[in-house]
Amino acid sequence: MDKGQLRKSLREKIASLTPDEKREQSASVLALIKECKLPEGAVCVYKALPSEVNTDGIIEYFLEDRQVYLPVVEGDDIMLVRIDADTEYEKGAWNISEPIGERLKPEEVNPALTVTPLLGADESLMRLGKGKGFYDRYFQKVNTYKIGIAFREQLVKEVPCDIWDKQLDMLVLPDRIIKK
Repeated sequence: MDKGQLRKSLREKIASLTPDEKREQSASVLALIKECKLPEGAVCVYKALPSEVNTDGIIEYFLEDRQVYLPVVEGDDIMLVRIDADTEYEKGAWNISEPIGERLKPEEVNPALTVTPLLGADESLMRLGKGKGFYDRYFQKVNTYKIGIAFREQLVKEVPCDIWDKQLDMLVLPDRIIKK
């Protein structure tokens, strides 16, 4: 199966999940992240779409004792905005909620840890993104510990890879963690 076919199949699987299933799996992912020993330092976390593992709890958890940055799309690249509990948001590219604030280049922040969105991943920690290449370009600019978070249904046998694809350091599923 090529990347396009796999993306289509995964979108269908995710669309079949009920809101309750997504909420329960998201809560389980958060609980496992809280148990992990992770690199110290700044964190980049994305604001999830309804089709993704909810990241609100993850953002709140890291805000307790870390600098937290959210990505914003600027042209073909990701910029980072530092957030806090009072940050205001606006709808950005693809109707994603983006923080309002100073936009920094990823290499200016160089987050120790990045929670990255994905459509699918495999047990060898290869990630299938949505196909726009934002995170592929981001990972070329920063040396960061890459954590993928996913619903159970997003774990696949094998992700087809290109030479620019970067392996995750950790994948957190609702019922287990896969590490390098």
